[in-house]
Amino acid sequence: MSSQARGLNNFITDLRNAKSKEEESSRIEVELAKIRKKFNPGGGTKLAADGSNPSLSSYQRKKYIWKLVYIHVLGYEVDFGHAEVLALVRSKKYGEKSVGYVALSLLLRGSDPVMGGVIDTIK
Repeated sequence: MSSQARGLNNFITDLRNAKSKEEESSRIEVELAKIRKKFNPGGGTKLAADGSNPSLSSYQRKKYIWKLVYIHVLGYEVDFGHAEVLALVRSKKYGEKSVGYVALSLLLRGSDPVMGGVIDTIK
């Protein structure tokens, strides 16, 4: 794993070192709360028209989405972050776009209301 993804690497290490399922669940709940807070900024920062947080850097957006993907793969419910996934899919940078498509394939279902935006983005 890249040294640039230190936050993601530390999160995965914390989960692997959890002594019980309750400890893992607690760590995941804390992380989901942090990610929600980053995706929904306070303090007068406005969301973009697509609902994503424009103040997030490319690195931050990818890191948080990878964390959501990992949490989802572990079997936990991830019911937010769709706007950030779409922001990655819309990106002109290959690294962002590839993360977006992986997350899109794992996190979104056909019945999600955001699927209309996904289809418009792909067209």
